[in-house]
Amino acid sequence: MSKLTIKEIAKMAGVSPTTVSFVLNDKQGVSDETRKKVKEIIQKTNFKPSLNSRRLFFKKSYNISLVMQQTSSPFDDLFYFDITKGLLEKSKKFGYNLVFADIDMRGNNVVLPEIIRRNDTDGVVFLADMPPAIINQIEKREIPFVVIDSQSLSNEYSSIRADYRLSARTATKYLVDMGHRDIAFVGKSNVPNFYLQVFSGYKDVLDEAGIPIPSSWIQIDAVDELSAYHCMEHILRSGSIPSAVFCATDVFSIGAINCARSMGYRVPEDISFASIDDVLLSRYFDPRLTTVSIDMFKMGSLAMEMIVQKINGKPVQSVTIESDNLIIRDSVTSREPSVCLNNTRYESTAL
Repeated sequence: MSKLTIKEIAKMAGVSPTTVSFVLNDKQGVSDETRKKVKEIIQKTNFKPSLNSRRLFFKKSYNISLVMQQTSSPFDDLFYFDITKGLLEKSKKFGYNLVFADIDMRGNNVVLPEIIRRNDTDGVVFLADMPPAIINQIEKREIPFVVIDSQSLSNEYSSIRADYRLSARTATKYLVDMGHRDIAFVGKSNVPNFYLQVFSGYKDVLDEAGIPIPSSWIQIDAVDELSAYHCMEHILRSGSIPSAVFCATDVFSIGAINCARSMGYRVPEDISFASIDDVLLSRYFDPRLTTVSIDMFKMGSLAMEMIVQKINGKPVQSVTIESDNLIIRDSVTSREPSVCLNNTRYESTAL
């Protein structure tokens, strides 16, 4: 038996295909009596519209492109991997396919992925900020888009971002509250807006506490675990040893900790480490990382809600998610016999 179509259901109910589609998508404009009649036929026939039928009727592809530049991949980056889980979970609710694609710049020319070139996507979700040339190409094609983990401080386009300055303040203040006065920094300068936010949060706390920062302890060339290892190597060969290190990401903490251990230092007994992200690995690395949790699943979930709203022609506002959720684990120890601040004793947080 061939699969039923919307037109056949409409004929059985004595209504138009548009009415059936309104009922299927729970839209207004159908009387209660007609809605009940159509639903009874749908239930009796166990009718489920095919994706092609929905595409033809609503003139939509029901694809949303998750786009990154060719230099990165969500599966190589733990942070973006967790974001994609939120996107995928929410996409089920809206009935959209999530299609992964990359985008490239060849000189001044933008190389769009095929799914965008052939107009087979209803919207685009960018992982991180894109060069203006790429944004311009998407806008020219009038494709709705949202940016996840935007570092831009402007509101030029719809985005979901974290307040990394606040995250850095939270992590650094915890180190100071735990009695640390010699605190080094490992970050990355290849993403200027991210670096500016994170370093500013770190420096705010040390300036407020009147704590000087030796220039040799400021390392800004980390981009991954290996480069963070080398940054920590520079710090430890500088002639003075910090009691703690604030790292801009958990991956940097892991690289820096591996370096410290390879050079004979105990963690956290000799050197404590705190960072930002709370990627899955941070809970199982030894020692478990003290970090400021960024709700990556929520970022992905919100992005899917926003892009669907934009596809449906509804206005959306950019969102800044909670960015000061400190997760206390094992990579920080106190430099004082007992630490009790604001009548609250810090304790390790379970998995």
